[in-house]
Amino acid sequence: MSYSKEKISEIVINSISLLKEKQPMLFQMNDDIAERTVSAALHTFFIPHFPEYDVNCEYNRMTDENGMQIPKRIHRNPNHENPSLVFPDIIVHKQENGENNLLVVEIKMEWKNAEKDDDYEKLVGYTVDLRYEYGLYIELGEKGIAEMTWFQNGQRI
Repeated sequence: MSYSKEKISEIVINSISLLKEKQPMLFQMNDDIAERTVSAALHTFFIPHFPEYDVNCEYNRMTDENGMQIPKRIHRNPNHENPSLVFPDIIVHKQENGENNLLVVEIKMEWKNAEKDDDYEKLVGYTVDLRYEYGLYIELGEKGIAEMTWFQNGQRI
Protein backbone atom coordinates (compact mmCIF):
# COMPACT_ATOMS: atom_id res chain seq x y z
CA MET A 1 0.00 0.00 0.00
CA SER A 2 1.17 3.50 -0.81
CA TYR A 3 0.87 6.26 1.79
CA SER A 4 0.51 9.89 0.82
CA LYS A 5 1.31 12.71 3.24
CA GLU A 6 -2.44 13.36 3.47
CA LYS A 7 -3.21 9.72 4.38
CA ILE A 8 -0.43 9.63 7.00
CA SER A 9 -1.63 12.96 8.40
CA GLU A 10 -5.14 11.54 8.77
CA ILE A 11 -3.76 8.47 10.58
CA VAL A 12 -1.67 10.64 12.92
CA ILE A 13 -4.51 13.05 13.73
CA ASN A 14 -6.99 10.24 14.39
CA SER A 15 -4.44 8.31 16.49
CA ILE A 16 -3.69 11.36 18.65
CA SER A 17 -7.42 11.98 19.08
CA LEU A 18 -7.97 8.41 20.25
CA LEU A 19 -4.99 8.57 22.59
CA LYS A 20 -6.25 11.83 24.11
CA GLU A 21 -9.67 10.27 24.60
CA LYS A 22 -8.32 7.09 26.21
CA GLN A 23 -5.44 8.59 28.20
CA PRO A 24 -6.14 12.31 28.76
CA MET A 25 -3.60 12.47 31.59
CA LEU A 26 -0.78 12.19 29.01
CA PHE A 27 -1.76 15.64 27.69
CA GLN A 28 -1.89 17.48 31.02
CA MET A 29 0.92 19.91 31.78
CA ASN A 30 0.50 19.51 35.55
CA ASP A 31 0.96 15.74 35.28
CA ASP A 32 4.17 16.25 33.27
CA ILE A 33 4.25 12.75 31.78
CA ALA A 34 7.54 11.87 30.03
CA GLU A 35 7.70 12.34 26.27
CA ARG A 36 8.83 8.70 25.88
CA THR A 37 5.64 7.54 27.59
CA VAL A 38 3.51 9.59 25.21
CA SER A 39 5.46 8.29 22.18
CA ALA A 40 5.16 4.68 23.32
CA ALA A 41 1.42 5.03 23.86
CA LEU A 42 0.89 6.81 20.52
CA HIS A 43 2.86 4.28 18.50
CA THR A 44 0.40 1.54 19.51
CA PHE A 45 -2.37 3.47 17.74
CA PHE A 46 -0.25 3.66 14.56
CA ILE A 47 0.36 -0.09 14.30
CA PRO A 48 -3.02 -1.19 12.81
CA HIS A 49 -2.76 1.48 10.09
CA PHE A 50 0.62 0.30 8.78
CA PRO A 51 0.22 -3.50 8.55
CA GLU A 52 3.08 -4.02 6.10
CA TYR A 53 5.53 -1.97 8.16
CA ASP A 54 7.20 -2.21 11.56
CA VAL A 55 6.28 0.62 13.94
CA ASN A 56 8.88 1.23 16.65
CA CYS A 57 9.75 3.71 19.40
CA GLU A 58 13.29 4.83 20.13
CA TYR A 59 14.60 2.38 17.51
CA ASN A 60 18.37 2.83 17.35
CA ARG A 61 19.43 0.37 14.64
CA MET A 62 19.65 0.50 10.87
CA THR A 63 20.74 -1.89 8.15
CA ASP A 64 23.96 -1.07 6.32
CA GLU A 65 24.80 -1.83 2.69
CA ASN A 66 25.93 -5.35 3.72
CA GLY A 67 22.66 -6.20 5.46
CA MET A 68 24.18 -5.83 8.95
CA GLN A 69 22.39 -4.09 11.81
CA ILE A 70 24.43 -1.07 12.95
CA PRO A 71 23.71 1.94 15.21
CA LYS A 72 21.38 4.49 13.59
CA ARG A 73 23.35 7.66 12.78
CA ILE A 74 22.77 10.93 10.92
CA HIS A 75 25.00 13.88 10.05
CA ARG A 76 23.62 16.63 12.29
CA ASN A 77 26.70 18.78 11.87
CA PRO A 78 28.11 18.74 8.31
CA ASN A 79 31.51 19.94 9.60
CA HIS A 80 31.89 16.98 11.94
CA GLU A 81 33.34 13.78 10.49
CA ASN A 82 31.41 11.40 12.78
CA PRO A 83 27.63 11.13 12.42
CA SER A 84 25.53 11.46 15.59
CA LEU A 85 23.77 8.51 17.17
CA VAL A 86 20.01 9.06 17.08
CA PHE A 87 16.92 7.53 18.65
CA PRO A 88 13.79 8.70 16.81
CA ASP A 89 10.63 8.86 18.93
CA ILE A 90 8.53 6.80 16.48
CA ILE A 91 9.41 5.27 13.13
CA VAL A 92 7.41 3.42 10.50
CA HIS A 93 9.80 1.27 8.46
CA LYS A 94 10.83 -2.23 7.54
CA GLN A 95 13.48 -3.37 9.96
CA GLU A 96 15.27 -5.69 7.55
CA ASN A 97 16.42 -2.96 5.16
CA GLY A 98 16.96 0.75 4.75
CA GLU A 99 14.94 0.99 1.55
CA ASN A 100 11.50 1.15 3.17
CA ASN A 101 11.71 4.01 5.65
CA LEU A 102 8.27 5.59 5.45
CA LEU A 103 7.92 7.92 8.44
CA VAL A 104 10.02 9.24 11.31
CA VAL A 105 8.33 11.23 14.08
CA GLU A 106 9.76 13.54 16.73
CA ILE A 107 7.38 14.46 19.55
CA LYS A 108 7.57 17.34 22.00
CA MET A 109 5.16 18.51 24.65
CA GLU A 110 4.10 22.13 24.21
CA TRP A 111 5.48 23.12 27.60
CA LYS A 112 8.84 21.42 26.90
CA ASN A 113 9.61 22.56 23.39
CA ALA A 114 12.90 24.40 23.97
CA GLU A 115 14.68 21.86 21.72
CA LYS A 116 12.24 22.17 18.81
CA ASP A 117 14.94 23.42 16.44
CA ASP A 118 17.08 20.41 17.37
CA ASP A 119 14.21 18.10 16.38
CA TYR A 120 13.78 19.99 13.09
CA GLU A 121 17.51 19.46 12.42
CA LYS A 122 17.17 15.74 13.16
CA LEU A 123 14.21 15.44 10.80
CA VAL A 124 16.27 17.02 8.01
CA GLY A 125 18.96 14.39 8.67
CA TYR A 126 16.47 11.53 8.81
CA THR A 127 14.94 12.47 5.47
CA VAL A 128 18.34 12.96 3.80
CA ASP A 129 20.87 10.60 5.41
CA LEU A 130 18.48 7.77 6.25
CA ARG A 131 16.08 8.35 3.34
CA TYR A 132 12.85 8.46 5.32
CA GLU A 133 10.10 9.45 2.91
CA TYR A 134 8.50 11.75 5.49
CA GLY A 135 9.64 13.37 8.72
CA LEU A 136 7.08 14.78 11.13
CA TYR A 137 7.48 17.05 14.14
CA ILE A 138 4.46 16.84 16.46
CA GLU A 139 3.98 19.19 19.37
CA LEU A 140 1.27 18.14 21.80
CA GLY A 141 -0.51 20.22 24.40
CA GLU A 142 -3.51 20.08 26.66
CA LYS A 143 -5.86 20.63 23.70
CA GLY A 144 -4.18 17.96 21.56
CA ILE A 145 -2.05 18.84 18.55
CA ALA A 146 -0.38 22.24 18.89
CA GLU A 147 1.85 21.83 15.81
CA MET A 148 2.52 19.40 12.98
CA THR A 149 5.51 20.24 10.76
CA TRP A 150 6.39 17.97 7.84
CA PHE A 151 9.77 17.30 6.22
CA GLN A 152 10.69 15.57 2.98
CA ASN A 153 14.07 15.34 1.23
CA GLY A 154 15.66 17.53 3.91
CA GLN A 155 13.14 20.35 3.50
CA ARG A 156 10.12 21.59 5.44
CA ILE A 157 7.03 21.04 3.33
